[in-house]
Amino acid sequence: MSFSKVIVVGNLGKDPELRYMPDGRPVASFSVCANERRRNGGGETVETQSWFTANVYGNSAEAVSQHLQKGDQVYIEGRLKPDLWKGRDGETRLTMNINTSDVQFLAGMKRSRAGAAGSEAGATSEAAAGDGQVADDDVPF
Repeated sequence: MSFSKVIVVGNLGKDPELRYMPDGRPVASFSVCANERRRNGGGETVETQSWFTANVYGNSAEAVSQHLQKGDQVYIEGRLKPDLWKGRDGETRLTMNINTSDVQFLAGMKRSRAGAAGSEAGATSEAAAGDGQVADDDVPF
């Protein structure tokens, strides 16, 4: 038995593109950049970037296209499918495609939590602004 799986945590390089296969199944594709920092032999910090193209299928594709956008951090897991092709200039290029089995929205959760925290803070501020007193029922803990 053979098995291959790759895990990438990175940021979207562009908004997801949603399209549909001939059988009607949705597919979302987007680029992901994973940055790595390490020290070289001379003690200097070197940063490398690895770019991948993620392909998400089914209901997850529609969720990805609705909730993720360029710059968001994402966790993807799936099978790596390298693709060699020739560019218009005749040069051979390599695209690292990942057919995903799992996608987790990392930045999207932070955005929604920040919005919820902001609305809670706003409610507490409004309660305190009334007469300067905060009732025990208004304290969240």
